Amino acid sequence: MENYWYLGRWARIPVSMHWTVLLALPWLWLMMGDWLAALIASAAYFVLLVAHESGHALMARWRGLAVQGITLSGLHGETSHDYPRTPRDDVLIAWSGVGAQFLILLLALAAEYALPDVASREVEVFAAPVLMVFTRWNLFLMIVALLPIGPMDGHRAWRIIPMIRQSLGRGRSSGKVVKLDAGKRRQLQQKSEKAAADIIQKLGKKK
Repeated sequence: MENYWYLGRWARIPVSMHWTVLLALPWLWLMMGDWLAALIASAAYFVLLVAHESGHALMARWRGLAVQGITLSGLHGETSHDYPRTPRDDVLIAWSGVGAQFLILLLALAAEYALPDVASREVEVFAAPVLMVFTRWNLFLMIVALLPIGPMDGHRAWRIIPMIRQSLGRGRSSGKVVKLDAGKRRQLQQKSEKAAADIIQKLGKKK
């Protein structure tokens, strides 16, 4: 593919990267003003992109779909896989990328909380840019991924809302019980007895 670099096969899945991924380095340098911190943060950003697409790939395989390839781009990537068998599969695959990012966010927040007690100066130099990407940049990318437009995951992920509503509606309808007060039950019983008596009378006349 034009403007893509082939990175090899990971877990038997061919992976390619678009040149726009490299734009993270100058952007981070402008933010941080330090080349070492920018390089470390760029590596963390690459890990975040890989984690997102790996989430899609793992979920697709778990749902029994073959994965043809992964491409990484500047703000998002693409995981090519077989067409989902059900709408539920499609929604699960759409959410799995952000789900992988959310796990990284939780781990990063836990590390950020524990870091002041155990970190040395050398650890902080490495950890600070990594945690910045795994928290603030991570949240930004999650929001972008869930936008309900174009190629973003949100275009399919938010279909979960009507699916939940439909499921809840079925649950209410299947569990609905009609309650009758004593007067209505008595009326129904009288009507049933009268109808049974009429049938017996008619059968008796035929004899």
